[in-house]
Amino acid sequence: MMTGNNVATLSDKNKRNDIEVEINKGGEQKEYVEIRVKDDRGEWIKSYISIKELYGLIFMLVGEEEQKDMMPVQKTEVRVYERQHRIKLNKNMKKGDIVVANCRIEVPLIVEEGLSGLVRKRAKRLGILVPE
Repeated sequence: MMTGNNVATLSDKNKRNDIEVEINKGGEQKEYVEIRVKDDRGEWIKSYISIKELYGLIFMLVGEEEQKDMMPVQKTEVRVYERQHRIKLNKNMKKGDIVVANCRIEVPLIVEEGLSGLVRKRAKRLGILVPE
């Protein structure tokens, strides 16, 4: 988590109206980002943009590969236990008949959540093969 004032300045192509983006103003996690734009007189105009809307904008701007990397994923490694149970019946079927019931239990070992691109990079670093 970021703490303190985090300010990024985005330069204008026309060299007139730079944009400043401030995140975590006052050190608190917020649901919005403060964006300041200089007007023609050189004064800052403040706007507050939802982080969800900003994330959607960035998602629209990037290509297909980058979109895949930005999608949230959950990777879970499981251990599978398969057991076979034999049940000897006393009623409703012929006495002595045996019913076989197969039971499969999946126990999660590791649950990893994050953005697709970050999970893939970490898996490559650890030498784990991850399907695309």
